[in-house]
Amino acid sequence: MKELLTLGLTVILGAIVLYMGIFLATHLEKSFFGVFHPQENPSLQKAMRIWAIILIILGIFTIISAFVGIVLFQVIMLLLDAFFVLILSFFMPTYLRL
Repeated sequence: MKELLTLGLTVILGAIVLYMGIFLATHLEKSFFGVFHPQENPSLQKAMRIWAIILIILGIFTIISAFVGIVLFQVIMLLLDAFFVLILSFFMPTYLRL
C-alpha cells in the first residue's frame, strides 16, 4: 500500500512540474497573470524558455522515477523539483511589472 501511495504522489508531483514547464513554454509570446509580459521583455522570454526546458525535463524524470522504483532516484528527483521550483519562485518576481 505504501509503495502504491508513493507511486501516485510521485506521479502527481511529476505532472505538476511538467505542467508548470509546459505553461511557461506556451506563454512565451503572451502576457500571463497580468503582470508578466515576455513579448515586451526579451530577457524574461529567454529566462522563461530556459525554465520551461528545465521544468519539463524534471517533470519527465520525476514521472520516470516513480515507475523505476529506485528510492534514491525518487528522493533525488523530489529534492531537485523542490529546489528548482523554489528558485523559480524567487526569480520570477524580479520581472514583475505592475
